[in-house]
Amino acid sequence: MIPHRSARLRLSLAAGALLSVGALFTAATFTDAADVHVFLDGSQNTFEIRTAGSVRDGWVPSEDQWQPGRPAPYEIALEEGTVLAPGGSISLRIAAQNASPRLAGTLSLSIVDPDPRGDEIDPDTGRFVELFDQLQFTVRDGDRTLMDRVPAPELTTYTWDDAFEAGEHRLLDVRIDLPDTVDNRWRGAGTGVQFQFEGENR
Repeated sequence: MIPHRSARLRLSLAAGALLSVGALFTAATFTDAADVHVFLDGSQNTFEIRTAGSVRDGWVPSEDQWQPGRPAPYEIALEEGTVLAPGGSISLRIAAQNASPRLAGTLSLSIVDPDPRGDEIDPDTGRFVELFDQLQFTVRDGDRTLMDRVPAPELTTYTWDDAFEAGEHRLLDVRIDLPDTVDNRWRGAGTGVQFQFEGENR
């Protein structure tokens, strides 16, 4: 058994938003006609989720750190040379903001592998190259625990019950664990981890 087993992670944040627009049509009878010019301003009816994240202890996002999170995900930088050994963990903070001027909405979080490689084997070493399914995730929203050491294959989408108000943001504490039961078959394996926020306006 080789004692120095390690793996590499890449962390990113993605965001998506669905905007529901409704229109009301009525029928009327005209006895006369005239040209009518109507200016429609939808600038206050936009709905967008922005994201930010960091591995720094006690981090709180500043205004210039918020990013759209799409089409390219927001990348969370790990310290150079960061590795995750069995029995070890990585802690970080991620945040989502409702950047709409006035629309509330729903918010959900999914944790996914952006580039799954299944049971692929490195032909040179005979070891697995994909680590994601070996990880466990804990996510806390303040005092509320949303996920508690959930193994990656058992992850499900979490949706908040309360509205995600315009201008509001959620700051989540995340811990990623690699159990000490992971053996040398995953030595040197790696994975990407994507925290994906989705929202729909109400």
